[in-house]
Amino acid sequence: MKLNKITAITLAAFLGAAALNAKVVDSTVATVNGKPILNSEYEKVPQAPLENYKNREPAVLANKDNVTAIKEEVLNQMIIEQLLLQAAKEQNIKVKDSEVNESIVEIKKRFQKDASGKDLTEKEAQKAFNDELKKEGLTYKQFENRIKDQLAVKKMIDSVAREKAKAPTKEQTQQLYDDIRVLMKGEQAAIKKLSRERLELAAPLAAKLTQLTAEQIKLSPVFVKVDKNATQANWKLKEKEAKDIKKKIASGKITFTEAIEKFSDDKTPLAAGGEMILIRGLMPKDFDDKVFNVKVGEISDPIKTEDGYYVIRVNEKKAQKDFTYKEIEPELARFLAAAEMQKANIEFLNSLKDKAEIKVMVKFEYSQPAPEAKTEAKPAAKK
Repeated sequence: MKLNKITAITLAAFLGAAALNAKVVDSTVATVNGKPILNSEYEKVPQAPLENYKNREPAVLANKDNVTAIKEEVLNQMIIEQLLLQAAKEQNIKVKDSEVNESIVEIKKRFQKDASGKDLTEKEAQKAFNDELKKEGLTYKQFENRIKDQLAVKKMIDSVAREKAKAPTKEQTQQLYDDIRVLMKGEQAAIKKLSRERLELAAPLAAKLTQLTAEQIKLSPVFVKVDKNATQANWKLKEKEAKDIKKKIASGKITFTEAIEKFSDDKTPLAAGGEMILIRGLMPKDFDDKVFNVKVGEISDPIKTEDGYYVIRVNEKKAQKDFTYKEIEPELARFLAAAEMQKANIEFLNSLKDKAEIKVMVKFEYSQPAPEAKTEAKPAAKK
């Protein structure tokens, strides 16, 4: 879920972008231990993720069930945040004014650039911040109170995690290391013997380490796109175009960066000075084999893909690396500690749900049965 600049403070893995301040007179979409969640605040929150999908993956919103699921998940998250806020107040969690001010300073830094990345003056940045407050219907005091509430919840969650989470043992870190090795080697027989919990724990680290240790190259690419419905003759013309670009670069008439600016149908590498890093295994094998066989400093002949032709120059190569248990033991311990903290937080949240009285006044209609939400309120409360 893409959050706006003001509400985007990370409290924990299960916290969403719920608004904590509400108007006095309004209809109620849900109550949490008698505390209402008002429709005016609920209607604001789904707009950010919906707009994000509209810009990035509009096809998702073509399915009305997806839109309904997003709106339902938003309400679930607002219920969770209200539960956590109530618990923080019951525990009388204190937040210093200096802590609030420090968070506000960090939030205001997000307004120092405009949408294009251009630096704003102090006056312009302050205006952008004030405009965001106005957009959300908040006074500055309400904004301060929101930050204070969120920090109180974060303090409570951190306290729960420290109290209940256990430090990982050496046996646990060794087991995680062994599971990662099994996954990276693709030993199917051994993988099938792993429990679901061990598999889910090791899989993200195995994927990360595979990328970090894999053979990789730094290259400069020019991409000549070919339309999907192109004829064989069109492909030949584009291949000739790619060959001509190579000749211009090889003869010194144009630099690779200039070639990308002038001829490439993919300008993305320009953001990194005309270079990109390619990790073996992320692209189709036939493409990898051709690219990784190019020597450092050489310019390739056009490399054909299903989308067009690449002309590349390899600037640097890094061989595949290996690692030992000792080298990554600290990272494994930190990862296991974080997993324990997350587990403790989830157990704490579930205990709050079990004791809470939650009533949902809106009904979410699906054409297909909705998948069970991870943060769904207690079924008994949905009447």
